[in-house]
Amino acid sequence: MKKILFTLGCFCTTLLFSQGNCLLYPEGSDARKACELAYEGKSLKQGSRESQEMFDSILKLNPEYDWAYMEKSVAYLKRGLIVEGLELLDKAVELEPRYNLPYRAYWHFQNRNYKLCIRDLERYYKLPNAFIYELTPGGDKDMRLLLAMSYAKEGNLQKGIETVQNCLKSYKRESDFGLVDYHILGMLYVKNKQYKKALEAFDKQLKMTEDYPDSYYYMGLAYKALNKPKEAKMHFEKAKDKFLDDSHIRNGYLCYKVYYSDVLDEIDALSE
Repeated sequence: MKKILFTLGCFCTTLLFSQGNCLLYPEGSDARKACELAYEGKSLKQGSRESQEMFDSILKLNPEYDWAYMEKSVAYLKRGLIVEGLELLDKAVELEPRYNLPYRAYWHFQNRNYKLCIRDLERYYKLPNAFIYELTPGGDKDMRLLLAMSYAKEGNLQKGIETVQNCLKSYKRESDFGLVDYHILGMLYVKNKQYKKALEAFDKQLKMTEDYPDSYYYMGLAYKALNKPKEAKMHFEKAKDKFLDDSHIRNGYLCYKVYYSDVLDEIDALSE
């Protein structure tokens, strides 16, 4: 699962060049020149005028260079130029679906367009050369978890749960598991009112890390639904303490975000 990603995340500040060995192209060819130019410019700051000019030069040499389209799109998308950015990203996907569909799906997920995220990831996993263990930019989550959450957000919680289960079953080693994999499973169980299964998942999550208030919050909801107010309040209090320790899940793509005010509301409700 910890394979090297060739996909560029939104949080990078310099360009990630990963288009392989330029020697694979014929010497003197425009494709070779474009590849070498990309390699020379790999340290340029993402979104800088110099990097954008470099992409223009690369695409003049090789209009089929998907990496340049994808990289060029990032600057537009980060600046809110959605139409222009997606046109470039769509071109990258058209030229090389395997390397670019996951990034476009990730972008759709981040922008709460779950239908398009599902479309791209379902298409991706049907590719004969798809990476089974495709990770999110940054490498902390399996993309199948984003697919699962997208199913859930579109109203198909059971399919989301099954997608997470199949993902976790595919891992070969303990080190394959991410820090929030079981949290996502437990969270979807709570949303689907399968509270006992949710608690089983969160027990496994706490063996991975006890730092996230989000997990204690959902455990509190499960105990509350099971009519165990004492256990529920205890877990809400733990969630509160973790928030005060500033140890909450920091990434922006869990889609069912827990806020400190949510925890306080639950504690107040159980204190009445």
